[in-house]
Amino acid sequence: MPKPHLVLIDPGHFHAALVQKEMYPGLSPEAYVYAPLGPELIDYLGRIARFNAQSEAPTRWQLQVQAAPDFLARLAQEPPGGIAVIAGRNGVKIERIEAAVAAGLHVLADKPAIIRREDLPRLEAVLTLAEERGLVMHDLMTGRMSEISRAIQALRNDPEIFGEPVPGNAAEPGVSLSNAHQLLKTVAGVPNRRPPWYFDISEQGEGLADTGIVSGRGARLPA
Repeated sequence: MPKPHLVLIDPGHFHAALVQKEMYPGLSPEAYVYAPLGPELIDYLGRIARFNAQSEAPTRWQLQVQAAPDFLARLAQEPPGGIAVIAGRNGVKIERIEAAVAAGLHVLADKPAIIRREDLPRLEAVLTLAEERGLVMHDLMTGRMSEISRAIQALRNDPEIFGEPVPGNAAEPGVSLSNAHQLLKTVAGVPNRRPPWYFDISEQGEGLADTGIVSGRGARLPA
């Protein structure tokens, strides 16, 4: 029985490439890529080429690329059973997820799946369809399911350790969350260049939908 394979759909975010930073015994080394031709696809292909050429534990990915404006129509011809990896423009991500499920693919989707409230019914519908078809649809950010994250959650849920949460108010919130997400960062040893749409909230979403960025005024941005 052939091994399942990865199907990369419009990999515009580096999270898509990081899925292929190593090989997996249960997956075929052949991966299929459906995307429009442009700088984001070229950046993704460059990352995979570097993973294949790295001196320590090189990967062996064999990419079959369908680069065309009608890439979603071509995706519809993809045999079912593969695993779609979706990490890119947040504004149209739900369309990629719908196309993958319609093609009979399992889905690993980067956060957030949607950035607009009006897309909630579409997300609910595609989750229902995936369940009906026996397809797995899961969050790509697996760090949230790591042993450390689970241990922290277990400690948080233990009143003898954490105590009871306070109600809080606007002046003194019960929970305060902060995040430093740098504009310039190094990913897999290479400076990560943000595409122009990363700064468009209609494509990327605002801070409540996705992680915002910070930078220093007139200063060198930290990596």
